Amino acid sequence: SASSAQPRRALRLPTTPAHPSTTMAPAKRAAQSPKAKVGRLVKVAKVAPAPTLQVDDRYAAAHELLAELSNELSFSCMEMLMATLPHALETEKAERHSFQQSLLKGLADTCHKEQSKREVRIADAEAKVAMHTSEKASAAEKLEASKATEEARRSTKEVSESAVASGSAATEAAAAALVEARKAVGGAEAATERQVKEKEDFDAKVQELLLPLKEGAWAKKDWRLRQKAISQLIGLFPSSAPESLTAALPLALKDTPDARGPFSTKSVEMGEQILKEHSGMLEEAISAAKTLITERQEAAAKAEAVAAEAAAARDAAQEECIVKENEWLEAQEAFTSVSALVAGFPEEARRFAAEVEEAKSSLQILVIAVENYKVLENLPVVVPEPMVEDTMAAAASEPAAVEAWQVEVAVQ
Repeated sequence: SASSAQPRRALRLPTTPAHPSTTMAPAKRAAQSPKAKVGRLVKVAKVAPAPTLQVDDRYAAAHELLAELSNELSFSCMEMLMATLPHALETEKAERHSFQQSLLKGLADTCHKEQSKREVRIADAEAKVAMHTSEKASAAEKLEASKATEEARRSTKEVSESAVASGSAATEAAAAALVEARKAVGGAEAATERQVKEKEDFDAKVQELLLPLKEGAWAKKDWRLRQKAISQLIGLFPSSAPESLTAALPLALKDTPDARGPFSTKSVEMGEQILKEHSGMLEEAISAAKTLITERQEAAAKAEAVAAEAAAARDAAQEECIVKENEWLEAQEAFTSVSALVAGFPEEARRFAAEVEEAKSSLQILVIAVENYKVLENLPVVVPEPMVEDTMAAAASEPAAVEAWQVEVAVQ
C-alpha cells in the first residue's frame, strides 16, 4: 500500500551511448548575419542527462543479478529488464502472463549460460594449473638432463682442447726438428763442396809441381825457383807422412834424374806414392761426405713428413675442438633456457592460482546473486511502489510497450 512505502535507491545503467529517446540531437548553428548585433548571446541546445532509474530496494537482488549479467546483456536489454522485471515479480506465479513467464525463463536461461561460462573458466584455469604442474615436473627432468649433457660436453671440449695443445706442441717440435735437419743437410753439402775444392786444388798443385821437379825441368841458374817449388810440394804432404821422407825428398829433388842415386830415386817414388794416397783419401772423404748428405737429406725428408703429419693431426684436433665447443655451447644454451623456464615457474604458479581463485570467486558471486534472486522471485507479492522518478516522467510518458517477442530476443 502507499502508506507502507519502502525506501528506494538510484541504479545507474551500464555506461553505453546515450539512449536515442533521451538524448537530443545537437542543433544546427545558422551562419551569423553581418547585421547581427555584437555581444548577442547564442542559444545552445540542452542535452538531457543519461537516464538514471530509481530502484526499489525490494528488488535489489534482481538488479544485483542483472549487474552480474551486464557482460552478457546489451544496453537495451538491460534497460528493458530493469523496466519490466519488477512487474513480473509483483505478479503471483499462477497469475503471470505468458510474456512475464517468457521474460523470467529467458533471464533464468541467461543465468544458466553465464554460470556455465564461469564453470568453464574454472575448468580452464584448473587445467592450466594441472598443465603447469606437469610442465614443471617435465622441466625439472629436462633441467637435470640438460645439466648432465652440458657437463659431459664441457668435459669432452676440455679433452679436445688438450689434444689441440698437444698437437700444437708436437707440430712446433717437428717444425724445429725439420729446421735442424735442413741445416744439417746444408752443412754437409757445404763441407762436401769444400772437400771437393780441396782435392781439386791438391791434385792441380801436385800436377803443377811434382812432374817438373821429378824430371829436373829447372836450369841450374833457376835454383831459387826450384827451391820454392820444392817447398810448396813438401807443404802438400799430409802430417802423417814420415819426417825422414819429407827431410830426404828436398835433397833428392835438387838433382836431375840422371844424377840421383838409388836412395834419392826411392825417396822421389815414395813421395809420389804418398801424394797419390793422400789424393785417394781426399776422394774417399768426398764420397763419405756425399753419403752423409744423402743420409741427412733422408732424415730431413722424414722430419718433413713428421712435421706434416703433426700439422695435420693438429688441424684435425682443432676442427674436432670447434665441433665439441659448438656442441657444448648448444648444451649450455639449452641449460640456460631450461633454467630460465624453471625460474619462472613460481610466478606462473601464483598467476594460475590467482586465475583459479578469481574464477571461483566470480562463480560464487553469481551463484549467490542467483540464489538471492530466486528467494525474491518466490516471495509473496506486495503492492509495488512506483519505480520511476519524476526525472524520468517524460521518458515514461512516451510509448514504451514491450512485446514478449522483443524481450525474448533481447535476453537471448
